[in-house]
Amino acid sequence: MVKPFGGFGFELGRENDALRREYTQAYHACVSFVDAQIGLILDKLKSQKIWNDTIVIFTSDHGYHLGEHFMWGKVTLFEECARVPLIVRVPGVSPSGKTSQGLVETIDLIPTLAELCGLTAPAQIQGKSYVNLIRKPGGPGKPSAYTVVSRGTQLGRSIRTQRWRYAEWGEAKAAELYDLQSDPREYTNLAKSPQHRDIVVQMKSRLAKRKAQAVSAQN
Repeated sequence: MVKPFGGFGFELGRENDALRREYTQAYHACVSFVDAQIGLILDKLKSQKIWNDTIVIFTSDHGYHLGEHFMWGKVTLFEECARVPLIVRVPGVSPSGKTSQGLVETIDLIPTLAELCGLTAPAQIQGKSYVNLIRKPGGPGKPSAYTVVSRGTQLGRSIRTQRWRYAEWGEAKAAELYDLQSDPREYTNLAKSPQHRDIVVQMKSRLAKRKAQAVSAQN
């Protein structure tokens, strides 16, 4: 029997193992179901003899919290939410079974598909093709990735490099800085650390630049 969804039901800062287990099981069930449906699509491509003439890209618009930082669901700037799955198969182009650590953004998808199909992406699109990473997964990606989310009336924005994530909420009224090398789970906010003042200034400047670019694209 399917039960109606009635909200997450957690109290901030208080553990609820039974509810956590139920939600985690439901999430894994959902992933298994989606995986099976993707398998059906891929099987159909093969049975229709178009498998070797079809570009396949699997991705999502956001990640999902399963209790990390006492968060459930989406709409955060932490890695669990800002990072999305990206699986690409291009016949004759993408090497089999390889992974890349290069940074890309979802706005890069249209320029990438355009290049793969021999088309020209619209000039106003800010994304960049990552066909180079598809061909050579060990190559460099973007220097940084930009994320923006809304939680209620507040907008949150972050800029992520290979090592750092810097985030601001509410027009810079609150800031976060995480060292993803030493603190990949993003537990220690270094934004007010005197030793990291220069990093904050640098990342704040990067974030402001990307924010301005995003605003200009809307006008």
